[in-house]
Amino acid sequence: MPLPPFPAFDDVMKALLDDIAPVVTHEDDEIPPPYIYVTRVGGRVDDAADNPIVDLEYVAESRAESKTLKSAGQERILAAGNTAPGGYLIDVAEENPGGGGQYIPPSQRDRRGVTATVRLSYRRPRA
Repeated sequence: MPLPPFPAFDDVMKALLDDIAPVVTHEDDEIPPPYIYVTRVGGRVDDAADNPIVDLEYVAESRAESKTLKSAGQERILAAGNTAPGGYLIDVAEENPGGGGQYIPPSQRDRRGVTATVRLSYRRPRA
């Protein structure tokens, strides 16, 4: 019997952060801030876990609001090890060294975002 697939990284990120701000996988002028833009930029899969590296951009109307949003997201991520938001079993969640807090000019120049890079490790759903 084959094992079930690993959950998609964006589904895990939505379960973890969506109550702080909507988690999106694309940016569009029609999406009103605040929101958290997530992109998988690397990682690896082994027999036991998927270990994605995810870039997050916290977008709000001002840089101060973006920094507040990032702080809330950062606290949630750092506390996510050994939890199961939305039923997704997260073993490890950590901020990647060298990532985070960097200004990225979004396509909508009147909005400001700050970024973070995180690594998660989560398991397949149980059958």
